[in-house]
Amino acid sequence: MAFSEAIKHLGSLTKMSQALAARMGAPKQLGNSAMSPIAIDFGTSSLKLLQVSSGEPPSLIGAANEATPEELIADPDKRLAHQIAQLPRLLKSGGFKGKRAVCGIPGWATASKHVQLQRIDGVSPADLVASAVTTQFGKDPNQLVYRFVQTTPADKPGARLDGLLIAVDRDLVQRLMGAIAANRLEPVGMHSEFASVLYSFDYVHKRAGDLVCNTLYLDIGYGTTDVTISHGKDLAFARIIGVGGGHIDATLAAQLECDRKEARRRRLDPQPLAIAKPMAQRATGKGVASDIDSLLERRHSPEHAPGFSGMLHTMESTPLCPEGGDVREPLEMLTDEIRMCLRFHASQHPDKRIDRVIFVGGESRHRGLCQEIAKALKLPAQIADPLARIARTGKEPALGIDLAQPQPGWAVPLGLCLGPTDL
Repeated sequence: MAFSEAIKHLGSLTKMSQALAARMGAPKQLGNSAMSPIAIDFGTSSLKLLQVSSGEPPSLIGAANEATPEELIADPDKRLAHQIAQLPRLLKSGGFKGKRAVCGIPGWATASKHVQLQRIDGVSPADLVASAVTTQFGKDPNQLVYRFVQTTPADKPGARLDGLLIAVDRDLVQRLMGAIAANRLEPVGMHSEFASVLYSFDYVHKRAGDLVCNTLYLDIGYGTTDVTISHGKDLAFARIIGVGGGHIDATLAAQLECDRKEARRRRLDPQPLAIAKPMAQRATGKGVASDIDSLLERRHSPEHAPGFSGMLHTMESTPLCPEGGDVREPLEMLTDEIRMCLRFHASQHPDKRIDRVIFVGGESRHRGLCQEIAKALKLPAQIADPLARIARTGKEPALGIDLAQPQPGWAVPLGLCLGPTDL
C-alpha cells in the first residue's frame, strides 16, 4: 500500500483524488519539468519550503523558513496548526512558481519497523504486508498509510521477504493533503524523511565504486534523530530515535537554571561553522583516530564534493556544551540507540560494513555534538550542507534562512524537490 492510496479517502477532496488516480503509474522524475515541485517540510523546529530548477547542479528558485514559536515546540497538534496557518504567507512571499507540491511525512509522526515475512503459497505480498501492519503497529491497516520497502534483492530467491514498514496515521496524511489543497496546490508526491535524505545525496553516487558504499545518515533534529542506512542509493535500514537537540537543551536548562531557549543560545553561540577545513592535528584520542584511519582505507567519501566538511576526527575539538553543563546523559542515550541500530544492521547484513557517517539535520550545526557521536561510533564522519551545491545568484527569495551559512537542516526539503513524484 503506497502513500498515494490515502488520497482515495480524503472525503471533501474527492475530485482531486480522481484526478490524481488518473495519473498514477510509473513515477515521474524531476527531469520531466523545468522546475521541481514546491517542497513542504513540517518539521519540529520550523516549517521549510524549497523549490529548485532542474539541471546539474540544480538552481534555487525560492526558499522560506518559519521558526516554531517556543511555546508550541512541545505540542505537535498546535505546532502543526500554526505551520498550516503560516503556509499561505510563505507561499505568497517566497517566490515559488507553479502549483505542484510535494510533502514530507514528519519524522515525529513516522513509525518504522523491520519485518521478515514468510512467503505463503496463494497469498500475495500485499496481503502479507497488510497482516504485518496489524502485528507490528497494533492498528487496523485502514487507520494507517504505509509503505513497504523491500530490502531483500528482488532477484534473490527464498521463502522470506525482508523489508521496512514505514507508516503514518491516515488522519495526519489527510490533514497535510487538505492544507496543500486549501492553498490551491496540486499534490504530486509524499515521502518519508528517510527517502528524502537519500534523494538529496543521489549525486554523490555517480561512480561505480560509490554504489557499493554503505552510509549511515544521522539526521539530528530538535525533537528526534532519524537513523538511515543506505547500501549505495538503496534504503537498507530506517529508525526514528526519540532524542534530539531539545533534550540536550532541557538538560542544560535545568543545570544552568535558565529556560531552554537561553540554554540553546549558550550551547550554539560559541560554535564555529560546521562546514570547515580539516585541521593539521587530530584532536581525538590516538586509538580512535587509528581505528578510523584503518576504515578510511576502504571508504568511498564525498570529501571533495561541495558542502561536505573534512573528516571530523581530523578537526579541532569543539566543546559539547558551555561551562557548568553536563549533557553526557542525553548524549549516551542517543549514541546507545544508534549503536543498537548498527548492531541490528550488522546482524541482517554481515557483509555490508558501514563505510561512513554523514551528519545532517539542524542540530548538526553543532560540530562538537557531531564529533562526540562520531567518536563513540568510531567511524569516519562528515557534516553535510545539502544546499551548498545549489546554484544561486543571490537575488532569489530566501525568507528566514541565511544561505551564506551552512544549512545541514535542509536535506529533507532538497530531497523532496529532487525525488520522484509518486502521486
